[in-house]
Order: sequence, then C-alpha cells, then structure tokens
Amino acid sequence: MKPTLKVVLAGTATLSLFALAGCSAGGGTDAGGSATTAVSALPDSVDLKGETVASLFTSLKDDYYSNWDIGAKRAVEAFNGTYVALTNEGDPATEISQFQQQVDAGVKIIFVTAPDPANVPAMAQIAEDNDVCFVNTWEQPEWTSPFDSGDAYVSYLTPDSELGAYTVSKALFEKMGGKGNVVHLTGHPGATPDTLRTQGFERALAEYPNVTLVAEEPGEWNRDDARTAMAGIISREGADGIDGVFGQNDDVAIGALNALNEQGVTDVPIAGMNGTGGAVELIQNGQLFATFAGLPQWQAGFSFVQALDYCRGGKVAPLNRQLWTDGLLVTPDNADDYVKTYVGDSDPYDWVKMSRVAHPDDWDPQNGVRVLDMQTMWSFAPQPAGFTYPAPYEAALPDVDATNKEWADHWKLMTR
Repeated sequence: MKPTLKVVLAGTATLSLFALAGCSAGGGTDAGGSATTAVSALPDSVDLKGETVASLFTSLKDDYYSNWDIGAKRAVEAFNGTYVALTNEGDPATEISQFQQQVDAGVKIIFVTAPDPANVPAMAQIAEDNDVCFVNTWEQPEWTSPFDSGDAYVSYLTPDSELGAYTVSKALFEKMGGKGNVVHLTGHPGATPDTLRTQGFERALAEYPNVTLVAEEPGEWNRDDARTAMAGIISREGADGIDGVFGQNDDVAIGALNALNEQGVTDVPIAGMNGTGGAVELIQNGQLFATFAGLPQWQAGFSFVQALDYCRGGKVAPLNRQLWTDGLLVTPDNADDYVKTYVGDSDPYDWVKMSRVAHPDDWDPQNGVRVLDMQTMWSFAPQPAGFTYPAPYEAALPDVDATNKEWADHWKLMTR
C-alpha cells in the first residue's frame, strides 16, 4: 500500500518495499537487478521534436547534482527533446549569464536550481520578459513566490527540508541511544534549505533532552570544508566526546566521516541528507548510518515536466505553483532496495505519464506532492511589513485539502 505523505515524512517508517505498481505501465527488474518501468507512448501534444531544453544547476562534481543531471536528461529525452546542462560551480553571476544566453539562443523551457535565492527573481523576470517556461527547485527568497514574477515562473518546488531533517535527526538520536554528544555541520549559511534543515534538527534535538549539541559549524555543502570543520571539532572536543554527527547534506556527512576516519574513529553514527548514490553505498558498507533522500533524479524530471506542460498549454492551478515534494529515510535496513530502484542505471519512472497534457485523465506524479504552506515555509523569517498573500493563492487556500488529495489519488506508480 502507498503510505500518506505524513507517514513517510514523520520518521515512523522507512522504506521497506519498492513496487512498480500499475500493471498498464509494465515494469520489473533488468538483468542487473535495477528497477525499470515501461514508458507510455508519446503524444504529439508534448513531442518536442528535438527542441532544446536547458537545466541550470550547481556542479557535476556534486553527487546530488550528478544524479539530478541523470534524471533531467532522461526526462527531456523521453519527450524527444535535446538536453543542455549548464553548471555554475556556486557562482550566481555565472548562472544569470547562462540563463540569458539560453534565452537569447531561443530556448523556451528552462528548469533550475539556484546557488543563491537572490538569483531567482532575476531569472524569473528574464523568463517573463521572453515567454520562457521556468521552474525552480530548492531556493526562493523569503516570503516571495512565483506570483511575484508573473505567469512564466510556473512553479517553485522544494522537498520539505525542515520535516526531512527532523526525520533523519530523530533516527540518528535513536541510534545514539537517545543520549550523548552530537555535532551539527550545516550547509551554506543563508541558503533556504540550510535554514530549514537547521530548524528540523533543532526541533528533533528539543525532543531529546539527553542529547547535547557540542559543536555547530558550516560545512558549505561540500566534503572538503566539512572535513576541515570536523577536524577542528575533533581537536577541540576529542574523538571520545562525539557520539553522533548530523551533516546538512550527504557531502557534508562524508566530509565528517573522512575527518573521523583520519583519527581512526569508525564507530560514530553519521547521518546526512539527499540520498545520493555515494552516501547510500557508504550506508550499505556500514560507514554512514542514514540519509534522507530527496530523490534528485525524480526532482529534476518532475521539474522539467511542470515547465513543459505549461509551455504546451497546460493550466497551472494557483496552489500548484508552490509545492513540497516527498522523500525517503534510508538506513541499512532498506539501502539495498533504494539502490536497486533509484540510483545509477535504475530508471523506474514513466516520465511521459507525469505530464497532465499527455495524460489528462491518468497523469501520475510517481512521488508524494503537496501544497506548500507559506506560513510554515517561511516561519524562520519575520514577515515583511505590509505583506499579503498573492491574491490567487489566498483565494485558493480553501482548496488545499482537495488539491493534496488530487495529487495523492493520481499517485499510482512507484508506490512504496
């Protein structure tokens, strides 16, 4: 059966079964044991016939984004598009320049992640001025929304970082026996997911009075900075004074692992976030304890499909312009199944069936999706003076339950 989003994210259950449901889609396992699914026929209404589609993101050196790139390419090519990937290595100015270059080249579908939330309004304005269908994942300036930029900014999508961090932090504290000293290595200060993940960590910490936070330093989303930060903490606290580590993403967790290993410490449970292939392999090998998987291949492909549908005339309901997406807690208990289903050569998604234009009656998101609550999302930041909800969003708020139910009812494939 398919659990509700609340159950999946609440940390009360981890992935115990992967099933490619929906007999009409076929599906199964390839010779190498990877999950596969047959894809739907491509209607002419969404056949890109070689049209270029661009995805802009941080770096192919990052395991999360290398998986994003895989999903993006598969999804675009499933619609006969020509895929272009551009990386900015964390430089906001580079991404803005790349975005403008793609627009100048005539590209009409662009989906991105931004290295800094301040980038987003600039790209949204370029999209609005040039009739480009634009979807953004992860970053967004506080108390702003796609409505501020016009219709071309189709949707803002983000995993519920606060709830994901809360879930994996609780699992870590349980692994620690509900007591001891924990180290928290954050990401990049000021980044939207970094702030929300810290909120989730702190919420979990408040529920465990016998777990003590002994150090908190930025890991800057990468292994090298996290390793350096962790090495400094070890020198101050001593290896014996650390009973657990929460890294704000998987690369940060791996950086902490490297620093501990260099000191000969191999028995400290470490948790991360994002569900990258490298981190899950370390979970399988017993070197990391857990990660919260945001399903990067799915995130990229789903992001593209939202932009494509709008470009092909699909109407976007106001509540669907800001969405939270689902994730999975991965531990040693389910890491093998996760790898078989979601990592590397595994391609379990019917990308075409994600499209409401291609499948107006039986479209399928193939993951949990729900309406983003602006009050909850931006609770960490003071509401600006004179702030009001965007009028279409506010008018649609009575329909939140119905919209969430629609997403849940259409989720048939990839049940778990």
